[in-house]
Amino acid sequence: MKDYELTLQSKRPVSPDVWEFVFRSAETLPPIRCGQFLHLKVGGEFLLRRPFCIYKFDAQSVSLIVAVVGGGTRRMVRMREGEKAKAVLPIGNGFTLSENHRKILLLGGGVGCAPLVTVPVTYPDREYVSYIGFSDKGAVAFENDFSAFGKTVICTDNGSAGRCGYVTDVLREDIEKIAPDVILVCGPTPMMKAAARLSYDTKIPAYMSGETRMGCGVGACLVCACAVKNPDGSVSNKRACVDGPVFNLEDILL
Repeated sequence: MKDYELTLQSKRPVSPDVWEFVFRSAETLPPIRCGQFLHLKVGGEFLLRRPFCIYKFDAQSVSLIVAVVGGGTRRMVRMREGEKAKAVLPIGNGFTLSENHRKILLLGGGVGCAPLVTVPVTYPDREYVSYIGFSDKGAVAFENDFSAFGKTVICTDNGSAGRCGYVTDVLREDIEKIAPDVILVCGPTPMMKAAARLSYDTKIPAYMSGETRMGCGVGACLVCACAVKNPDGSVSNKRACVDGPVFNLEDILL
């Protein structure tokens, strides 16, 4: 695991309080897989690094989707093009598909859609159907990303864009005709709880990428511990940064 010096190439607003940042590296970056993340030193008075999913990547650049929710992310929005930052990457176990997973259902909510965009890059030889949900029309993002590799259904809570209703409720109406082999999920906790019930009811396996606070990013501080069911029914704490952030949705205690 190595620290890379990244230079901010560009930034742009994606939706209210959500930004895309593109960082370039003078060095060739290591191989990156879908669902992995980086740990970024945002600078200023913020000593702890911030974890961000890798939205897009190539051999010398990474794009991040950042929701402005606190001091660290507000500091990032003030960054100027050409400013440098250090990051450890890639971190974590991403999404892994088996050969039996031929039809993939991507289920995202809000900024949680971002980690799913790289799945077809890592696994281009599969069929994809995407259901992505947002609060309202103004928050809708990523539509072009998902539409580029398969059918995409947009949902909004108030019906101002796409189909009306929570994305998991809309998906439940359609799940039988889609008949996916696996569901990959990322989004807010209520959405993932609903996805877990859907997976249980339909017997379709599901895997989730968690959003959690992290301290060290290397498994030492235990800030990101989450409760996971073991095969024998017992519960243990796993570290999202090194044991995840992708887990079997059935095993996570949400």
